[in-house]
Amino acid sequence: MGMTSLKILLVMDPVETIHINQDTSFALALEAQRQNHEIWVAYVENIMLEGSTPFCKAGQIHFERANPCFKWLSPFSKIAMDSFDYVLMRKDPPFDEHFFFATHILSRCQTAKVINRPESLRNAPEKLYGLNFPQINPPSLVTSDKNEIKHFLNKSPNGVIIKPLNRSGGAGIIYLAEQDKNFNAIIELSTKEGREYIVAQHYLPEIINGDKRVICVNGEPLGAILRIPGSDEHRGNIHVGATVKYVELTKRDHWLVDQIREKLVVDGLYFVGLDIIGDFITEINVTSPTGIQEILALGGNDIARIFWDRIDTFK
Repeated sequence: MGMTSLKILLVMDPVETIHINQDTSFALALEAQRQNHEIWVAYVENIMLEGSTPFCKAGQIHFERANPCFKWLSPFSKIAMDSFDYVLMRKDPPFDEHFFFATHILSRCQTAKVINRPESLRNAPEKLYGLNFPQINPPSLVTSDKNEIKHFLNKSPNGVIIKPLNRSGGAGIIYLAEQDKNFNAIIELSTKEGREYIVAQHYLPEIINGDKRVICVNGEPLGAILRIPGSDEHRGNIHVGATVKYVELTKRDHWLVDQIREKLVVDGLYFVGLDIIGDFITEINVTSPTGIQEILALGGNDIARIFWDRIDTFK
């Protein structure tokens, strides 16, 4: 291998919640171990600042494809974050206040490289970041105003999808048709009586054929799976029962990635999951995108290996 051993911190959800055949953080950790790197784990609540120096309480860990899938090698102790070579911020949404302030603490790292870049995690909420690129989006509206949503719905040929701004895995996503008698109630619930933003997007009938997840490392698309919703679902998320198959990227998919590639690299969004439905990118997932285990299992690239092989090229 010839590579120096790296000291890597994973900031993630509790290791007890790992699905060993789906979890991308787990797959990245296994590959890092295979390359003789050292893995430590901390949780968001273990991150702190002393003066301007970021610390965490972390424990060294060994992962394996077994049950349980982890073995602690040390108790949690207080460690300066800059004693790590890399910090992988892999905490699942919700993007809440706790997450927001954690990114501020991570921004104080001087020598440890944080992936993805904390400033960009703050500035690239998954449901909003794509709106930087109007050419890649279906018609979209971000508002908490019921009348605006109604007006937007009336202009949409196939109804709209309503999504909360801070959740993941398909949580809170609702399909609304124009004549829905529950319209007012649904919008009141979704916007918490007009106090919270939602994003509304024109419904894309192509979702019937699936929702494509494309994994990009440093702006380069390295593999894709198609998540096909169940017949009683409008959401193509794996954990709400979508079936998965491997797909090659189309010419249009490559064009879509080309529209955002440069900005992903400049913003330090090194590991990203794009959701593509039909001709559009509907989401750019930056907090803890997943899909690399499915891509590998279905015959695609070993993205975990490529990730660690290229990590020293990330700007």
